Amino acid sequence: MKIILLFLAMSLVVFTGLYAKWLLLLALPFVILWLYNYQQKKHSILRNFPLMGYGRWLMESIRPYVRQYFIESDTDGTPINRMFRSIVYQRAKNVQDTVAFGTKVDVYRTGDEWMGQKVAQGGSPS
Repeated sequence: MKIILLFLAMSLVVFTGLYAKWLLLLALPFVILWLYNYQQKKHSILRNFPLMGYGRWLMESIRPYVRQYFIESDTDGTPINRMFRSIVYQRAKNVQDTVAFGTKVDVYRTGDEWMGQKVAQGGSPS
């Protein structure tokens, strides 16, 4: 905190020209954002690498739109597809990790195997 205040004080002394106020006005939001990220404890990537962290979140937010035209689906990834990787991320963050109402996998494609349940014991399935 003292370093930032010292930096701001030095910038006011050095940049006493006409553009000093504009430069300070442009730099102040970034300094406030840096202070917020430096003091928060929830996301370590934002604390250590704030630009990369916000860039990652931006890329994750526009991912469905990019993937729709250029990249593979949720079930085509190797070695671990996006569907299972997102479940691992959700469990690591202790948030809800269930997806309701079935599966995203096409169970009717050729070569897909499945096993049906029996309601009662005995007899052969028909």
